Amino acid sequence: MNTIKRIVALGDSITKGVIFDGENYKILPTGFVDRCAEDMQVEVDNYGRMGCTITRGAQIAEQHAEAIANSDVTLVEFGGNDSDFCWTDIAAAPKENHYPMTELPTFRQMYRELIARIKELGSKPILLSLPMIDYERFYNFVTRNMGDQDQRNVLSWLGGREERIRSYHDMYSLAVYKIGYQERVPVLDITSPFLNSSDYHPYLCMDGIHPSQQGHDLIATSVERQLRTILPQM
Repeated sequence: MNTIKRIVALGDSITKGVIFDGENYKILPTGFVDRCAEDMQVEVDNYGRMGCTITRGAQIAEQHAEAIANSDVTLVEFGGNDSDFCWTDIAAAPKENHYPMTELPTFRQMYRELIARIKELGSKPILLSLPMIDYERFYNFVTRNMGDQDQRNVLSWLGGREERIRSYHDMYSLAVYKIGYQERVPVLDITSPFLNSSDYHPYLCMDGIHPSQQGHDLIATSVERQLRTILPQM
């Protein structure tokens, strides 16, 4: 394997190692990034932030440009928050048009610009797909504090199908693959390990979107395996 000494990780709460315990969010002692660093015996600067979109991620990258410049590899994981909506706005006006936090054309453009900036700083960008989402749990989570009418409004906006939530999530994950192909940057698949399981529910928290400790272990194993294949080719 190509020897690397330092990794920078940019991303959202999944990169940060945040889980939902049913009542509160907390940070795992060893999320997938930290476990990969430990197993592969490399130093890591983890700049994952909860709620982070690609816009905020680009700002964080600039704040830590020196760390990126001193890293061999920069892992990039965005899209989960970008593809999300303001559900209270939808509940209040279900007949109006509503758009994701970062619309897809902007997401693609800013992702490409971030990749270019990482390369300019001398690090090698490696992208991550979006992990699995449990749309039923997620729907129940985002509507948990709403009244019956607001819940009906959200479901109406979704066309009566909760699974439409997953469609938006999947679009952004597919966009990451397309960006990686166009920019000739590797994309690590952290989606398939969930899909390959006969029951992926234990790998996700009750909010339906954050991987559990088991989910982080699953991601770490997959990321390590893929990195050991990719790094000698870079």
